[in-house]
Amino acid sequence: MNTLGFSQNILEALQLKNDLIGEYVQGELMSNDTIIDLRNGYYEEFHSHGDGNKTIVRQAAIFHNHDGSRTLGISITEYDFVCFLDKTNFYEISKSKDRIHSILNDDILPDLNVREFVTDSIVTVLKKYLPKIQENYLDSNATIDDVLSEVYDILYLLPQRGTSLIATLRVCDHIPTNEVSIHPNDWSIIENKFVSIELDYDKTQKKFKKTLTKNKRR
Repeated sequence: MNTLGFSQNILEALQLKNDLIGEYVQGELMSNDTIIDLRNGYYEEFHSHGDGNKTIVRQAAIFHNHDGSRTLGISITEYDFVCFLDKTNFYEISKSKDRIHSILNDDILPDLNVREFVTDSIVTVLKKYLPKIQENYLDSNATIDDVLSEVYDILYLLPQRGTSLIATLRVCDHIPTNEVSIHPNDWSIIENKFVSIELDYDKTQKKFKKTLTKNKRR
């Protein structure tokens, strides 16, 4: 598909990115179904597990800017044989729709850290297991923040409708599976009792900002 000058929908925007920046290469995590929503500028590849469960492998969405340019967001989920890892990148498509360039995440996303998502109940549980984690996995100087960085990865969910990005956490179960025996009730708290943060897109400044509303509990 030759899209130069015609990047008017999500498929053409993705092709423009492939043509001028490079193609997406699917890794070990394979998709088996796709959502293509041309009207809303949304694309998704996912692996269906049945019963309504799925793992999103790749997302893409277009955000329209006041100056006529567009921002293309692409999120990719990878598997390193231990945990799922998420990478989100953004690109600006020119008003003429024939040029595209990469945007640094620091220039479009607010500075977020895992601590903003976790609740006191999660910290309380992890403190209980910290000595065992220090002994069996990390070292004696490891802190709760070190454990949080091992357990959680920030995940950005692109919208199929609207312009709000959801920042949340993806959980890695390497520690309870391989290093330290964590009680199922405690792991349920670690796995579920964090919040998500909604980020609104500013079409003039071309960046995402935290909403003034309360964060949403997952």
